Amino acid sequence: MQITFDPHNVQECATIARLLGTTAQPDTPPAQTAQPETATAQPDTPPAQTAQPETATAQPDTATAQPDTAQPETDCHGMTHDDAIHSTPASKNADGSWRAKRGQKEAYEAAIAAATGKDEPAATPASMPMPQPASAVPATPPAPIDYNTMAERFMAKMADPDGLPAEYEAIYTALSIGYDDLETNQTSIARLSAYMDAVDNGDDHDGCVRHAMSA
Repeated sequence: MQITFDPHNVQECATIARLLGTTAQPDTPPAQTAQPETATAQPDTPPAQTAQPETATAQPDTATAQPDTAQPETDCHGMTHDDAIHSTPASKNADGSWRAKRGQKEAYEAAIAAATGKDEPAATPASMPMPQPASAVPATPPAPIDYNTMAERFMAKMADPDGLPAEYEAIYTALSIGYDDLETNQTSIARLSAYMDAVDNGDDHDGCVRHAMSA
């Protein structure tokens, strides 16, 4: 429909405006209905890792202490000290053998023979000829015994309560030893040294005198 009016006429303009106000449709688009947000926030919680049990097993200390393997002391015959046949406290002779207990000479010598095997004669093969005895060789006189060495040895035995089986005066008398010439008399020096050898072998006084006088 076409409407004609004079735009310079105030009344006509007012009338047209009223018409337009009652017929015009509002230019307002319908409001959109807000849709609910359906996105679900995912929790930022990664699954926890399960701790693995520690399987390392401590190894036991298997080191074992070594037993003490120290061997008892032996003499030149390989014998350990025996209070039954050896003097106490333990001491050794000049040759490295245990000193014999007084009055135990036979048991002492038997023990040495058993330890060294000297009581068992060596077997001689039947096929081997028996050795011929060697021609007699003149005996070589023993080397002189130094007086100072013998005197130091005798003084040491005198200081030992178990060193000598008799008083030194009785020993001198039994061996016919004189005081005046002892330092120069090789026979007297040798007898006194032989007497002390017998003491070391466990002889009593009488046995030591016999040994010294036959030396």
